[in-house]
Amino acid sequence: MLGSQQPQTGRTPVRGVHRLWDPRVWGTIVGAAGATVFVLGNRGTLTPPWPTVAALIWAAVFLAYVWFVFGTPRVFGAMDPVGSRAGATYLGSVVGMLVLIRLGTLLLDDPDSVGLRPALIVMVVGLHSLPFAKAFHTPMFGVLGSLMTMLGAAGLMLGRAWDERAAAASAVVTGIVMLVVIAGDARRPHGRRG
Repeated sequence: MLGSQQPQTGRTPVRGVHRLWDPRVWGTIVGAAGATVFVLGNRGTLTPPWPTVAALIWAAVFLAYVWFVFGTPRVFGAMDPVGSRAGATYLGSVVGMLVLIRLGTLLLDDPDSVGLRPALIVMVVGLHSLPFAKAFHTPMFGVLGSLMTMLGAAGLMLGRAWDERAAAASAVVTGIVMLVVIAGDARRPHGRRG
């Protein structure tokens, strides 16, 4: 019976699907869902054939994510306990993200800038992820947050200077990058979250 099994840690490889309660497994679902929204919600803004190309790349990378996070046997070492401030860090980051998205949306709320919002959201979500690396002992958040912040900033600048579709393109690329980083982190042997 599943209920009678003890959590496995140490050197025994286990498939992620058998450790759904583990933050290193269920926690990836939030990132994968956000990545999927970035890709599927913004690909329609791109010019043909890029919407189809984006969907095909997303499908391939999403399958890789599912395989590496849930299907591939891997070693789950013991997790480092999070500090007493981790909850406050998380809450502060989420509140800060929501405030920055709202303020940025107000700044972009004119006919010439409304298409830049996807890149703004990518950049702010990336910034909000950066404190998680230290709070949750998860270096992957630092990598992911940095990449997202840079891709969002690039989308904003290119969208403003060249074509607003660059903002949507940055969101699509970000979603794919997120899935690659999460899947890659699942392949990496470590005992920490992420």
